[in-house]
Amino acid sequence: MSIFDRRPGAFQLFFVLLASLLMFSAIVNFYRYASSPTDENWFTDLKSNLQIIKPIPAVPESQYRSSAGSDFMISDSLRVGDILLEVNGKRVARKEQLNERLQALSQAKGMFMTVHRLSENRRYTYFVFADALPPESIREIPSSVYVFDVFEGGASDRAGMKKGDLIVRINQQALHNSYQADQILRRAQIGKSIEYQVLRGSRLLTLEVSLARFGFRLPVLIMLLAGMLYMGVGSFLALRRPQYRSARLLGMAFLLFGFAFAVVVKRDIAPDFFTYFRDYASMIGLFLGVTLWLHSSYYFPKKCCNLQKPWFQMSLYAIAAIFAILIITEKLTPNFGINAGILTLLLYHFLTRLILRKKMSSEYKKLNRYIFWSIITIIPLATLVQVLLFSSTNAINMGYIGLLYGILPLIYLYTIGRYRLMHLDLRVRKNIQYTLFSISWILFICIAALAFLFYLAEIQFDLPRLRFTGSSIEIVDSTVSANQGVRLERIVLLLFGIAGTFAFWKIGQWGQRAIDKKYFRTQHDYRRAASELAEVMASKLNMADLARGVVEKLAEFMHLKRVGVLFFRDEADCCCWQAHGFENAKWEAFCINVQDKMIEFLRRMPNEVRMSVEYMPAAMQELFIEHKFRHVIPIRHKDKLVGVLLVGEKLSESPFHQDDLELLASVARQASVAIENSFLYEELAEQERLKHELKIARQIQLASLPQATPEIQGLQISGVSIPASEVGGDYFDYLNGKPGYLTIIVGDVSGKGTSAALYMSKIQGIFRSLFSFNLSPRELFIHANQLLAPDMDKQYFVTALGVAFQTPKRKLTLARAGHLPLFHFQNNSHKVELITPKGLG
Repeated sequence: MSIFDRRPGAFQLFFVLLASLLMFSAIVNFYRYASSPTDENWFTDLKSNLQIIKPIPAVPESQYRSSAGSDFMISDSLRVGDILLEVNGKRVARKEQLNERLQALSQAKGMFMTVHRLSENRRYTYFVFADALPPESIREIPSSVYVFDVFEGGASDRAGMKKGDLIVRINQQALHNSYQADQILRRAQIGKSIEYQVLRGSRLLTLEVSLARFGFRLPVLIMLLAGMLYMGVGSFLALRRPQYRSARLLGMAFLLFGFAFAVVVKRDIAPDFFTYFRDYASMIGLFLGVTLWLHSSYYFPKKCCNLQKPWFQMSLYAIAAIFAILIITEKLTPNFGINAGILTLLLYHFLTRLILRKKMSSEYKKLNRYIFWSIITIIPLATLVQVLLFSSTNAINMGYIGLLYGILPLIYLYTIGRYRLMHLDLRVRKNIQYTLFSISWILFICIAALAFLFYLAEIQFDLPRLRFTGSSIEIVDSTVSANQGVRLERIVLLLFGIAGTFAFWKIGQWGQRAIDKKYFRTQHDYRRAASELAEVMASKLNMADLARGVVEKLAEFMHLKRVGVLFFRDEADCCCWQAHGFENAKWEAFCINVQDKMIEFLRRMPNEVRMSVEYMPAAMQELFIEHKFRHVIPIRHKDKLVGVLLVGEKLSESPFHQDDLELLASVARQASVAIENSFLYEELAEQERLKHELKIARQIQLASLPQATPEIQGLQISGVSIPASEVGGDYFDYLNGKPGYLTIIVGDVSGKGTSAALYMSKIQGIFRSLFSFNLSPRELFIHANQLLAPDMDKQYFVTALGVAFQTPKRKLTLARAGHLPLFHFQNNSHKVELITPKGLG
């Protein structure tokens, strides 16, 4: 198999040829089986030709031994038609052998006789007294074959053949064994009658049996279908994933398994090339299939480290080859050799796995657990069923074990699909599951109803004797006329039929509702959905709440796997996104990646109310399909794109119908108004927030201005600042270094509003920090300018006026930095003087 690691295409070709040959051979074998002449009974060789023809009083062995040979009653007998097998444990098949045994035991009180009771196909052992055994009670019959089963309703059953009959002749030809009987039967003409001479008890009967033209039993069909299932699963794995060694090993194993199962039941007229090919191919295929299957367990469900030893692999194939050679050379019988070989392989594999179990990873055990438990359940159970059926009267029923073995490939497929092994997605879509279950349920109800009606037709009703006389009904003791009895029975049957049909109809409805609920096929109440969605849109003003409410309601009403919504502001920015059925991180990454492309795409299609992702550009289409979205529904308000709905599959995995698409379009229309209202609400909320923040900023700014007027002897001081807006750049401050000295700063930042207020706050801090160095107003402005100029925006500037009072010296120092001139009021002259120092401003 390693040669195919590099050449998977060569393996596919080889596998196709081999699979075609084996499947064709399996079909040919089934056709030959079904079309060959059959009398629809099952017979085998007799173990002895000695028949009991008169009842012989006897005591069952267990009763005789428990009474120790005394104080017992003769409670049973050897019956007419029993076949004598043994006397005191010694096999007897001919009259001469029986006479020899009886002479050897002539002095004994009695003897143990083992008989084959043909009607029951069971062996019994009795103790028979010597004086109760007359010579004429046992006779030797001609060579014959024993019929141990008759197919009910088949050709032999219709001719009157019974289980336990002995076939002595077929078409006047004497029989020596069952093989000769089978060959005579196979050479008969289909559709013609053949003559059977059968011995039933002590009577010789002649039966005319018409051979069936084409027929097979259900177990044969089950075994064929089980084999085809194996071959189909093997072909699927090998041809879909030829590059994986695990798929190649499993594929070959299942193919060979399947062929062996499909041809296990055969019916040949004479050996030919096909029979030799089929028998050898099935035998070799069974050994090789088991070996490949065991070999595959070290690569599937994943590689089992440190267990892929060449000596182990070679040992498996060597064991299989040895047993195959022993069977081919007839050193072992096929049945014994095959069973012994397979058992040896399984034991060897089990012991090796037991020794190396500690080297198996926990992940391997986890992936393999379903297969492991199915194997240790199915194989012993199937073996037990096979042993029980083989020892029963109808060995052909062994075909029913195909039902058990057919579970194994399905378990493999389940494991592959559950864990996505070999990169295969084997999940059956829910819409297909729903269809299959619905059809199966309807068929079951119809078949059950028909069976009930047929059963009614077979029932013999013990009805009361009613007599209809004009307008009255009487119950009488005497027998009523046949017409009245038939009429009454028909009425009762009609009533029961109507009641039964109604009951099955209701049961069918109940079951279908359960299936609909399981697969999310319940009818949607779109009117209620539209009403509740409208309520959500009317009550949710916040964008996040609105988006979340829309996707949750849509997912609830339409049973969606996933649904998302995006809101766009000014057809440019995605300002909100919410989704159902998505991980938050993945959804956010998807929205960031796709929002610009989606806006551009939808703006180019202003007339589309909904579209499938299949009509999107290739790159977007691939991205949307990867994230399992199927439909895109634009949300527009007055021809402006305000959002988009992204809709994934339904939980039922059924297609979207016209009602679904109309509901989505309706939701988009309602949502457009709600989104626009949400934008307005957010704008109002933003304005209110800014107004509130400005109010707080005004309070902070006013609080940063001097809250108390300093008291300086010789000065009367007062000051106030009233900004034109909530906040501004106006500023004044008292800088009081020591008694009798006061510096007053008055300033203004260009512009209004928060930016001016922020610069004002910064300037205030700088002035207060610098004043601690006892600087004059001029020096204060120079140093402040050096600190402010590098970081201040070019469109802003600051003007200031500084006055330093020295009351002990009655001196005033004035510095102006571009600010308005100083008004000086002289109290003596009651005049106002405008003082304008040199400089800009």
